[in-house]
Amino acid sequence: MKSLAHDSTLNCQTCDRKFQSKEALEDHLQDSPVHGRKSKTPLDTFFGSFRGFRYDPSLPPSTSYAKLRDQKGWERGDPEGEDAWDRYQDALATELEMWFGAEDDLTAWHSLCRAVGIEPLPPTCALCKKAARNTHVNIVDLIDWRRNQSQQKVRIFRDVDGLRAYTRKTRKIFRNPYDEGEDGGNMVLRHLLRRIFR
Repeated sequence: MKSLAHDSTLNCQTCDRKFQSKEALEDHLQDSPVHGRKSKTPLDTFFGSFRGFRYDPSLPPSTSYAKLRDQKGWERGDPEGEDAWDRYQDALATELEMWFGAEDDLTAWHSLCRAVGIEPLPPTCALCKKAARNTHVNIVDLIDWRRNQSQQKVRIFRDVDGLRAYTRKTRKIFRNPYDEGEDGGNMVLRHLLRRIFR
């Protein structure tokens, strides 16, 4: 890996922009609304709605939800727990759309492609969609990657069976709105969703 001192340009992988100095890149990361976590995200709002729950936004959403469920003592079938689960899933969906945008947003598609290691970046939205359709990724991991602006790639699975086993084991579940007959307006999501629970 190149050191920053030897790199003549510094890249913001999220925005696909180049900077001439480390300071310029740091200023961009701090000041850009795309990078700033100054305002609450949908997941921040969801977890913040539970009085007495100590929420750490740097933790993966699935870890925070497990801690919340344990603190509240929710069992399967508990109405309050079921309502919280539905609200958590809504927050995940809204957050995904916030970070990865609309189907015709090439910058959002490039952010998604970088997250899952698609290189070189496809030059059009249509080619990004095609590449995403062949990628098996856990949606909760993808959201966590973007929330924490990780430089590492999101884990990719060779096939749906590998993704299914991982999702069940880790309980990093993103409800598939298309399985439930919901309209689901997020077309980016449509290209990434897989049937995990048959």
